[in-house]
Amino acid sequence: MPNKRVVGMFLLALAVFWFPVSLQAAPGGCQAAQPPEKASQQQHQHGHQMNVPSGASETCEPKFTYEIGPHGPEHWGSVCNSGHSQSPVDITKTEKMASPPLAPLEFHYQAADLDMVNDCNHYLIKVRFPGNLGLKVAKKPYRLSEIGFHEPGENAVNGKRAPMSLELVHLSPEATFLIIEVPIVVGKENAAIKMLWDHIPEPGKESKAGGVKINAMDLLPADHGYYSYRGSLTHPVCNEGVAWYVLKNSIEISEAQIAQYKKYYHDTARPLQPLNGRPVTETK
Repeated sequence: MPNKRVVGMFLLALAVFWFPVSLQAAPGGCQAAQPPEKASQQQHQHGHQMNVPSGASETCEPKFTYEIGPHGPEHWGSVCNSGHSQSPVDITKTEKMASPPLAPLEFHYQAADLDMVNDCNHYLIKVRFPGNLGLKVAKKPYRLSEIGFHEPGENAVNGKRAPMSLELVHLSPEATFLIIEVPIVVGKENAAIKMLWDHIPEPGKESKAGGVKINAMDLLPADHGYYSYRGSLTHPVCNEGVAWYVLKNSIEISEAQIAQYKKYYHDTARPLQPLNGRPVTETK
């Protein structure tokens, strides 16, 4: 009996020691202790706000790649390869619906101080909008948290991806994700994009340009018609339950502006994922 008591006390002590260590060493991206689906919570002068982690890190140590290899998309693991509602997808067949009953996107963005992150751990240039008003969909409010860019665009329409896209990431009060993807095509120089590109920080850094304002309304096309489906985040850990709205109309930037972005990151679109019978709706 004494031996069993000693062994029991030893195992208890080991468990107490190991449990907090294992919490801090949780696997994942650059925010290891806080998975992407859990939005970080910050207090601002306008009240309680929620924003996804900034991605800023002093070191560039990405845990995944977009290239074929041991860390490529086929090896991302977790829900990325076991889920059945993954993104991006190829939109080939839709159900066209009028608006209403298909809810319009009600944008309420406002100008905000420029806050950019060169997220080298996720291959993204991002613009953050802490505390910024967002949009309403079917009377449900969402807050704009950040805008990230991809080259090429992620979701395809009839097998074709845009040369680039920007994704406006929103959070509901319940911390669920809503992402609006805006296709980017080659055309005339875009003044809003020029201002952003002029302030891209070094890899792993975050910069706030005093006196410089950005309004996400300037990065939207005039027509807000869309395709919509339920999907996931497009990088590990690929959390599902994301509402995707892919705008049917694009914005233009110059070929030189696309080339400027590609100096930082290129080929950052996840391979297309099967729809697996998910419905896709489309505004008329």
